[in-house]
Amino acid sequence: MPTLAAIRRTTGLPHRIVVDEAHYFLHEPNIRSLLDLNLGAYTLVTYRLSDLHPDVRAALEVPVVKRITDPQEVQTLVGMAKYGKVEAEWAAILEKLTMSQAALLPGVSEAQGRLRRFELLPRMTSHVRHKAKYLDVQLIAEQAFVFTTKEGTRTGASARSLKEFSSLLKTCPASVLGAHAERGDFSRWIAGVFHDHLLASDIRKIEQRYRLGHERSLADSLVNAIHDRYEFSPSE
Repeated sequence: MPTLAAIRRTTGLPHRIVVDEAHYFLHEPNIRSLLDLNLGAYTLVTYRLSDLHPDVRAALEVPVVKRITDPQEVQTLVGMAKYGKVEAEWAAILEKLTMSQAALLPGVSEAQGRLRRFELLPRMTSHVRHKAKYLDVQLIAEQAFVFTTKEGTRTGASARSLKEFSSLLKTCPASVLGAHAERGDFSRWIAGVFHDHLLASDIRKIEQRYRLGHERSLADSLVNAIHDRYEFSPSE
C-alpha cells in the first residue's frame, strides 16, 4: 500500500486504490505508514467500520452505507458524523434498507444535511460469492479464539482464522470443547468476531443440543457446520 500511494502521488495512477475487507488491514496504530491519508484516492470496503483505526474513519470523505443492524456500527456512524442524538432514528432507517438501497451520511452536499437514503442502479455483472476465502482471513491476536479448560486455564491452543478453528476442533480434548459449548463460547465468537449470524445460529443450536445431552459428537457437528457454510474442498 505505501508503494501504491507513492506511485499514485507521482503519476496520478491508479485513479483509485480499493481496499476490500478493510477492517482486517487498517486497524493498527501504524496506519499512517500504510496509507497516505491526504491523498484522497482510496475506496475502502468494510462491514465492520468500528474496527477501522480512528484516523482512517476521520479521513473518510463520502461514507456510503448499506443495511446495518449492529448497534455498535450505528453508534460508530453517528460518532463519525457528529450529528447529535440521532442514533435511534438512524438505526431505524439503516435496518430497513433493502438490497437495492444505500444511505449517504451528512457532510457531502448530496446528503442535504441528513442521512439520505437512495436507490442503487442494478449491477451490470453477476455476483459470485467465494465464501471459501473467508476461511483463511487472519484475525488480530485479540480476536483469536483461545481454548481453555473448565477452570479457565489456557490449553495453549488458539485460532486466528476459521480454518485454524476448524482444525483445532478435531484435536481439542472433549472436556475442553464441552466447557466452551456449555458457556456458548463458540457461537458468541462467530457472531462477535466474524458477524456471521447464520453460522452462529447453527453453532448455537449445536451448543444447545449438547447442553441437553442430545449431541453425541460435538467436534464433528461443529466442524460440519463450518464446512457446510464455507464450502470446504474435500482436501480441507
